[in-house]
Amino acid sequence: MTNNKLGHIEENIYISLILTFIGGFLDAYTYILYDKIFANTQTGNIIYFSIFLVEGNFFSAFLRILPILSFCIAIFITQFFIYKFSENKKWIKIVLSINIICTIILGIGIFKNHTIIVICLISFICSLMIGTFKKSKGDVFAPIMCTGNLRSLMEFFSKWIIYKEKNAKKIFFKYISIISMFCIGVSTGIILVKYLAIYSIYLCTFLFLLVLLIIIYKQES
Repeated sequence: MTNNKLGHIEENIYISLILTFIGGFLDAYTYILYDKIFANTQTGNIIYFSIFLVEGNFFSAFLRILPILSFCIAIFITQFFIYKFSENKKWIKIVLSINIICTIILGIGIFKNHTIIVICLISFICSLMIGTFKKSKGDVFAPIMCTGNLRSLMEFFSKWIIYKEKNAKKIFFKYISIISMFCIGVSTGIILVKYLAIYSIYLCTFLFLLVLLIIIYKQES
């Protein structure tokens, strides 16, 4: 039997808020530094891929499909880690370690002149996040996008106002805090990128490390 001392540590509200901040930050980071591209979600890339394909611009279509593939590969890798390293949530620590390494590489600037590689790396990071951290205290949430969280926000607002469900109010305000943290992440990204450029991503390195230390601390205690 698997000995899982950490329970549902990945659903911790503080971890959810930190990761949502990172999601917002990375959107600002790629938007400002890399041709106004949002690397977190793949809807835009799928749309552009389809447009370029129809227009016969196959090279541009190829470039747009690369981050989509990077996103998909990361989801597969996450599932593999869950299968192979479930003991004490070891797979979560592996995912966080990979994200720490990836953000360090981005901060060094090896690929700063290669936009598509940077976008693929950030898509990979975000996919690992969304594949690993799916819930916040039992409620579904997305750390790298707001659409699903906004839907949940209004769903629980409706349950609170229309159906008078007592617990819905509390969950509604939790989603308020998560969406607000995403906005704070975007704002912080805009400010830091202005002054630190590519090096600003080291804030994400620090925050991923912080989440890793929280999980290690929870395990030891």
